[in-house]
Order: sequence, then structure tokens, then C-alpha cells
Amino acid sequence: MAFFADLREYFHDIRLLARVLKLNLAGSDGYRIETYRYGTDRHQRGTIIRPKAGKEKSAVIFFCHGGGWRQGFPDLFRFVGYYFADLGYATILAGYRKVPRHVFPAQAEDTANALKAGMEILREQGTLHDKVILAGHSAGAHLVTYLAYSDLPDKMGLDKKLIKGVICISGPINFAECRNSFVTRVINGFAVTEESKKQADPYLHLKDGTDIPILCIHGDCDQIVEPANSVSFVKRINEFRDGLGELIMIRGGGHNDIAGLFWKSLDEHTRMDDWILKLVPD
Repeated sequence: MAFFADLREYFHDIRLLARVLKLNLAGSDGYRIETYRYGTDRHQRGTIIRPKAGKEKSAVIFFCHGGGWRQGFPDLFRFVGYYFADLGYATILAGYRKVPRHVFPAQAEDTANALKAGMEILREQGTLHDKVILAGHSAGAHLVTYLAYSDLPDKMGLDKKLIKGVICISGPINFAECRNSFVTRVINGFAVTEESKKQADPYLHLKDGTDIPILCIHGDCDQIVEPANSVSFVKRINEFRDGLGELIMIRGGGHNDIAGLFWKSLDEHTRMDDWILKLVPD
């Protein structure tokens, strides 16, 4: 019962939760699925989902789940892995240590280590994977955006040249635009000092010379993470190089129902697919 109570708290929508569980259970046949650990904490694990058959593309999708940095786990998002695997991409679903026991930068460091470990497993299996698209939802979107635009890869021994783009879905990526009491409280629990909040804010790491493209997807009715996060981030990054950032604003979209991108109930999924293909054409 505690398992399902946690899921209800995470999704806030029983109908959405039921659909996710159904898709996860029904969609596993034929995919090559492997779990791995990269640390001793129970959350330091990931799941790799590879296409059923046919040629596998050289790019990898690396996805981090949301949940306010305190909830969620990779296998809950297998439907995301199935979606990208059907497009030909090996997909890594990453977990990370949780608030309140662990606070920033633990989650960011875990994101880098999960990516390093997952890519090493794929290399050991003999398939060439030399490009990564980072993707995430909500808190996970924050983590992958931070990984792409901060100096964390250098500190963690991760080759930043692998990162070819970022898909940020409903992400708190400009803390100055996180104004409602709920998201403010969540951020304060994640980055517990003013200095750590500055360090953890992806927007503050944007600088001249930035060259990693980003696609920000946000619902215009998101009451958890304000759409201004994505709007301001894309505007700022395009000041460094026009066209580096792209924004998809989904009319009527809330925070969690953007999961519909991955079961094609939102037409915008084709724009996301095309954006990836433009960056990693093979």
C-alpha cells in the first residue's frame, strides 16, 4: 500500500497513474531491458531500454524523472523508454538520491554518474554510442539542464562533447521565475542555502560560448512550475546564438499531463521527434 500511496502523491491524478501503469506493464514485450547500479544508495540505479529489433541508432536518450527531487524512480517511466526505443534509440532512465536525506549537489552528481555508468555499459556491449540527448521532466528536467550548462561534467570526468542537446519538459530552470509557494518550498528543500540555490540554478550558468541546443516544452496552464521558466531560458540562450533554444508551449497543458507526449496524445510529440532527428540524423 505504501508503494501506491507514493505514486498517488507523485502524480496527483489517479487516471494518469492508471494509464502509466497500464502502458508500463503492457509495453515490455520484446524490448531489451537491463538495470544497473552506480552506487550503494537504493536510488543510485538506472534502467536501459533498447529497441526490439533492427538497427540501433548511435545516439542515446538519457532521461531523468521528476518528483520534486524527493519522489519517483526510473522504472515508473519505462513508457518513456519504450517511446524512444521505438524510434531506434537506446534509452537510459536514471535514478538519483532523494531529498531530504540528500540535498544539492548530490542529485546533480548522481545524474552525471548515472550517465557515465550507463554509457559504459552500452560501450561494453559493443554498440557505438557517441552522442547523447539529455531529457527530463520537472525536477529531472532541472538536473539534465544543469548537467548540460554548468561545469559539473568537467568536475565529474564526463566528456561534455557527448551532449548534443537537451529536452527540458516543465523544468524549474530559472529559479527567479519559480514564484508560487509550492515550488519555492520544494526548491528550498533541495538547495538549502542561498549560495547553493545560486549554484543549482541552471539559468545562472548560461554564458557566452554556450553551444548545446535546448528544446523547452511547457504547458501554459502549469500551476506547479511556471511557464516563464522555459520562456525566459530560451530567450536568454538565444541571445548567445540565435536558434540555440526552441520553445514548445502546449495550450491547456498542465504539469504532469505532458506525459501525453510519450503516448502520442499530444500532437507536439512530432516536433520533439523532428528536433532530435535534426541534431542526431542517424
